[in-house]
Amino acid sequence: MLFPFQIALDPVGTWPQPRAMSVLKTLRQQIAPELNFLYTIPPAETPLGWDCGWRGHEHAWHAFFVARMFGSRASLRTGDFAILSRLLPPLTTLDREPKHAWCTIGDLAPVDLSMTFAAFADAPQLHAPITGEGPNGDWQVRYAEDESILDESVESGNEVLYIERQIVADSAEVLLEDPGRFLPPPPPAASDNWVARHGPDISAKISLHCYRCAAGGGRSIRNRATREDAVAWIAANYPEPRAAILKLIGV
Repeated sequence: MLFPFQIALDPVGTWPQPRAMSVLKTLRQQIAPELNFLYTIPPAETPLGWDCGWRGHEHAWHAFFVARMFGSRASLRTGDFAILSRLLPPLTTLDREPKHAWCTIGDLAPVDLSMTFAAFADAPQLHAPITGEGPNGDWQVRYAEDESILDESVESGNEVLYIERQIVADSAEVLLEDPGRFLPPPPPAASDNWVARHGPDISAKISLHCYRCAAGGGRSIRNRATREDAVAWIAANYPEPRAAILKLIGV
């Protein structure tokens, strides 16, 4: 079944085609706010540097599955980011673990629904979630597959650099069966250890929820009092999520 915005995808060429472009718009406008509410936490300075609170792996995992459910090609990537701005402290994953994560939609990279500077006071801001290179609000987004990008001259006062390190080879079926192959485990006592609270299908339930919200068959959870309450509602309302997702992606 095709939804109104799912125009046939021309597989030739490197520019986003109609279906991919519509999925990108859906990810920016509908999926990113839902995931930000569920996952984004305030930034904190740690002995190893700043933890930006973005939860890139979780955002990427769900964006990947939502795109696949809407019929778009997608893949998961991991790597580094470096934020270059005189108005922010040093923000980077270079020489640190864990790395950041994002996905590609069609041939477009990076698609990163997690990155936001809203919690950094007086910081330059993005206009929208990152879906590709180029200008985005007060920032210039650039993408590379090696560190040579770090040696290039800075094109503007504020730059977001992505350096791809790995393309995730696991299939959608494998990732659904074992999300922990990609998603980092939360600390056992963390308030958002949702697998411990709601079972191993909780990630699949959140992805299915996001898809159904975008497709017109679900209700946003952003009016819930807390993200814990929102996840509990999702856990109770999406039975058998893996079978539903596999059917939608045609597996």
